[in-house]
Amino acid sequence: MARYLCWPILRDRLDKGLAGWPHPVSRAELPLAMNVADVPCILRELHDVEPSLMVAAYDALSEESVYLRFMRPKRTPSPEQVAQFIHYHPEHQISLLLTDLAGQPLAQAQSIRRRLHPDRAEFSCIVADHFQHKGAGRRILLALALLARADGIQEWTAEVLAQNRAMLTLLKRLGLPLTLVTGREMVFVRLDLSVLDEWLPALPAITPS
Repeated sequence: MARYLCWPILRDRLDKGLAGWPHPVSRAELPLAMNVADVPCILRELHDVEPSLMVAAYDALSEESVYLRFMRPKRTPSPEQVAQFIHYHPEHQISLLLTDLAGQPLAQAQSIRRRLHPDRAEFSCIVADHFQHKGAGRRILLALALLARADGIQEWTAEVLAQNRAMLTLLKRLGLPLTLVTGREMVFVRLDLSVLDEWLPALPAITPS
């Protein structure tokens, strides 16, 4: 039987997550330099990144990381899949990439607007195996949430495997209003991004496309 779990905004956690780094409030501010776990990093938009760089980053992921993120066994992506992942329409999607100063990917997250409900988007996030548990997931998700909200997204949704405890814990620690609908194998996640308005300039009106 499904269970509904809800958390209100946890301002202390949200304030802590947004403190001490130059979080973006528009795409025009990217790329941004920042430190994550004392590692100098660059946060940039994924759009038009060199395909071979992303394929190499995918190949370096463990079988478990791939399964938890994509919900399927690890297999080499086709050139068409890589192109679709990298080349997206900016009105419909925001994808962020966190790299070290050498350009090696450390974390990636994306927000894809729903066509029938343009104020809602599906989100996802993955962190390189060697860079997990260092705060990169929270950093890139909060940056993405601010940019998504600046683009008029009010609600984020995702389906997360119930066994992906690390992701579910991360979402609880963001401090954003959170609703979980739990099942045996899947957890439906909803995050309210409207609480981020105080960190952003006035939002434009949303026009359905």
